[in-house]
Amino acid sequence: MTLHTRLAGSADSEWLYATYKETMVDFVRRATGWDEHAQRNGFAKSLRQGTCRIAMQGDERCGFVNWEVEPDLVWLRMLCVVPAMQRQAIGRRMLGDMMLLADSLNKPLYLHVFRCNRIAYEWYCRTGFVETDGDETVASLMLGDQ
Repeated sequence: MTLHTRLAGSADSEWLYATYKETMVDFVRRATGWDEHAQRNGFAKSLRQGTCRIAMQGDERCGFVNWEVEPDLVWLRMLCVVPAMQRQAIGRRMLGDMMLLADSLNKPLYLHVFRCNRIAYEWYCRTGFVETDGDETVASLMLGDQ
C-alpha cells in the first residue's frame, strides 16, 4: 500500500497525543520523568508553533511529523511512528520529506533526540545527522553537508 501524508487537523489532536505518548513515554520517563499535565501542554504548544503532517496508509494513520521553519533553520520537533507500524520505512519517508524541505529552503535541518533513545539516535546518525551540541540527556543533531 502506498504512503501519503496530509495536514493534521483539530480532529486529529487526541490521536496525535496518544501516538506521541505511546512512542515516547518510556524515553521521557527515563530522561526527565513523565508529568502528564506538562507533557500534554508542551505537546499542544509544539503543535501550535509548527506544522504537522500525518502519514497515512490508505485510511489508516501510521505516524506524524511536526516541524517549524525558523529564520535560519528547519527544526524537526517530532517524528513518531505508531509502534506496530515501525520498521516499514514510514519514518524514513517522513524524514526524507523533511530533508527535501530543508534543502528546498536552503536551510539546515536540526533536531533533538534523547540519548537514552539509542535506536533513534543511531538511526539519525546513519541517515547523515551529526551531533552539534547536547548534554547528558539530549543530543542536538544537524543534517551533515549543510
